[in-house]
Amino acid sequence: MGLHTAEVIVVGGGPAGSTVAGHLAERGLDVLVLDKDRFGRNKPCAGGITARALSALGFALPEKIVREECHVFRAVMGDKVREVRFSEPYAITVDRRELDAFLLQRAEQLGAVVHMNEEVLAVQPQTDGMLVQTAEAAYRAPLVIGADGFPSRVARTFGRKGLLTAAACLCADVSLPSDSSRFHGVLETHWGLFRWGYAWVFPKKDHLSVGLGTWDGCRKDLKSLWARFVRSQGLPTAKAKGHLIPIGGTTQLITADNLILVGDAAGFADPLTGEGLYYAFASAREAADTILSLKRSGLPYTANNLARYKKTCWELFGRDLKCAARLNKIAQRYPELWQQAFSEPTNWFAQALKVVQGEKSYRQLYYWALPRLPWLWARKNITKKAEVM
Repeated sequence: MGLHTAEVIVVGGGPAGSTVAGHLAERGLDVLVLDKDRFGRNKPCAGGITARALSALGFALPEKIVREECHVFRAVMGDKVREVRFSEPYAITVDRRELDAFLLQRAEQLGAVVHMNEEVLAVQPQTDGMLVQTAEAAYRAPLVIGADGFPSRVARTFGRKGLLTAAACLCADVSLPSDSSRFHGVLETHWGLFRWGYAWVFPKKDHLSVGLGTWDGCRKDLKSLWARFVRSQGLPTAKAKGHLIPIGGTTQLITADNLILVGDAAGFADPLTGEGLYYAFASAREAADTILSLKRSGLPYTANNLARYKKTCWELFGRDLKCAARLNKIAQRYPELWQQAFSEPTNWFAQALKVVQGEKSYRQLYYWALPRLPWLWARKNITKKAEVM
């Protein structure tokens, strides 16, 4: 087993890892990416990328991996449907195998060295950086970037005890029905089918991504819920796969001496929708900016120096994640309020949609909603009494 060196070792070649590797390699750093899998692997994912996430990515995706441009967002709860049409694409859909492969190939073209099918077994601090061990070799670098998803082995190595709070999703690629006109160009979500979660149907040109997500990561009946939802939509069943989604945010460990975490490994995911690609791209960019700034200044990668990354993440989206987590707790404790908000003819739905579009922040939504919740609760009770009478 030989000892190899690099300036930066990125553990994990998913969207966050390949994006930060590309940013650093493009600016001349010697970057090594280690990933335990071979691409393209089939990642369970809805595959929707909002305009906000594309903006955070910082460069255009090739047309060949864009499955559909979606101009319509549709939300369904029981017999009520809310639908909004946009002049510009609200989001695009992609196949995660194609997206992940493109981002990794781009990083490689920019100069990063990529080792696939090489699982990291241990990460150990050294006096001059980090020692990373795999079954094939040992590597040394002044800095390791943990981009190994959730739960992160790199994060656990450096003091994160147990799992972050977890949501769960289950999804599959499903064949198009004979009449598929309802689905093309539309991101469709379904609410109120079960407690603490939602379902989705996203178009992928020649098939659909159908899935459900729940904030209860320990739920045991996801497969039966998924199958029931698919049948209710008149769609063929398929073998669904699932994974956990971190709901942690910036209160967790994301930096240490010679270590920085990005994307899911850092716990960056939307506590309400489970969306993670925006946070993967944004945290990758902020991590790269911090690393390049320290390199230009000749400063070591100590926890104190890397704290700038945590600060910029907090300013960019940390407050939002915290407020989204508070809204999540309200929705979990009082699911009937969520349903009442959906039913209101006022602008609750419009306000929430602006957050997903990036026009408003969760912080703004939280402080907009907070004084209106008692009124919403009163409306719910009045409606319930009227139904009884």
